[in-house]
Amino acid sequence: MTTDDRRPATNYRRTANGEQQPAESGDQSPAAIGRPRHEPPPFLAGENPAQERYHEATELFGLFGYLKAQGFGVFSLRESLQAVGERIDGTLQGFHLSADEAWQCIEHMDALGVGVAELPAYPANRYGQALNQRLIEQACAAGLAIEFAAHARCVEADIRAAHAAGFRRVHLYIGTSKIKQATAGKSIEQIAAKAFESIALARELGFGCVRISTEDAFRTTLDDYAAFYQHLAEALAAAGLAADGIGIPDTVGLSTLRDLGDRIAVLRRVGMDFSFLECHIHNDIGNADRTYVDTLLLCMRLGITMLPDFSILGIGERNGTIGLSSLLEAIYRRLILLYPRKMPQIRQAMREQLGSLPSGELFVNRYRDADTFFYHIMARTGFVFDRSPFSANTEFDGSGVHADTTMRAYLLAQAEGSAGQEAIDIGNSAYAGALPPYDMPLRTPVLACFGCGKSNVRYWRERAGLALRPDAEIRARLAGLDDIDEAERERPVDESAADELIAQLIRCYSIKLNGISHQDAMELVGLFYAPSAEHSAWEEHAQSAAV
Repeated sequence: MTTDDRRPATNYRRTANGEQQPAESGDQSPAAIGRPRHEPPPFLAGENPAQERYHEATELFGLFGYLKAQGFGVFSLRESLQAVGERIDGTLQGFHLSADEAWQCIEHMDALGVGVAELPAYPANRYGQALNQRLIEQACAAGLAIEFAAHARCVEADIRAAHAAGFRRVHLYIGTSKIKQATAGKSIEQIAAKAFESIALARELGFGCVRISTEDAFRTTLDDYAAFYQHLAEALAAAGLAADGIGIPDTVGLSTLRDLGDRIAVLRRVGMDFSFLECHIHNDIGNADRTYVDTLLLCMRLGITMLPDFSILGIGERNGTIGLSSLLEAIYRRLILLYPRKMPQIRQAMREQLGSLPSGELFVNRYRDADTFFYHIMARTGFVFDRSPFSANTEFDGSGVHADTTMRAYLLAQAEGSAGQEAIDIGNSAYAGALPPYDMPLRTPVLACFGCGKSNVRYWRERAGLALRPDAEIRARLAGLDDIDEAERERPVDESAADELIAQLIRCYSIKLNGISHQDAMELVGLFYAPSAEHSAWEEHAQSAAV
């Protein structure tokens, strides 16, 4: 492919408010047409400009400037907080940050020039709400430039909670895959209608930036992807509304550049307007760094703003998104592969391109210090994170949302006539993961994690053989808790309601106590469930007392 082949059909310019518009034709002289799209970096001086690697290196080096111009992307504290691993003492725990540590993370990212920090919406967690509000207020008081985005489902409670905490940027998401359609009992048209309602509510509340995303763009078939955005684009146009950004997440880590191009083409074909794309890629098969670089290259060629999504040191829910340093180093490594004898010159050119911060400190030194800070947190908490498929803690490397989707895919496969290993394979295919089949027939939901959901609770209490306590006993046990709303105390408690309340309490105490262990979480389960023998004894006691 020649450099001319890589040129986008339409060039774009960015307006003052961040929108993209077709650029004016400008200078169309032969000299201008033959001018390279990117200035060759200094380490290519004296190299043959007719070689393909010369043009590839020029374009790769241009990504450093492109990333700086886009504010490097989205730093997801939410993703980092959903990491799960095994502690040195052998117990399970999610990765947690104190309020002060979260603030220091924000300070590091702002100093680097990162544009957006993403936090969970925390719709039913007053401690999480308070943390969000504190971080936003601290950043405002300190005059930081970084924006805060709430990661929120297309659910009214999430959107209102985000607004109440002070967010004015919201990253909405909704499931569109066949699995989500089947288990939610909704068509693509109904799901698109729900997304529209959520965008409309966000605009009504005054959010200045709204991103909409399918929960997984690559587990959703291309036809369904097109239908979703077709319905959404039409509804938004009819209401005179728009989304600022589109999320194209790869939560399986298996997408290709062609797959991404297909989805960008769909967005253009159905007329879905956007000012930026945001890309969230899991590192299930260790391919996220290359995919991110390829994605950025494509969007840079097309004149599209792409915000990569990254986390603390690449940790996150299951196999997380890569860290900022990993992204920058991925570009650097590809340059070294092209010109291995130019390593010192490439390193120096990269340092100069990333430049100095307003403080005068070199960018590369600051991000090295940021990584040191993250490693320090992990070392102090005794958190061990190993993505190797042969590590001891791999069997626990799951979480609520992803484990639940795996189970939904498995049950859906059974409902459609599959059985045995075939159904297990279909279930596991919902998320690629790093788990060899002989280790793990289906993902194990982890309980002691901010990402805990009903599926986690259901899995662990069924595994322990627990039965729901009588309603009167549950109410008596909950009387001493101040972290459950009065309305919840009065509501009849069946297994589904109990599992939801337990999951809420685990998430609540994970923030309130700066992390809880698996054993602590099981004590919360014990408020609602008891071993079958204990359950029977309590019933006999209650019957005797009644007589």
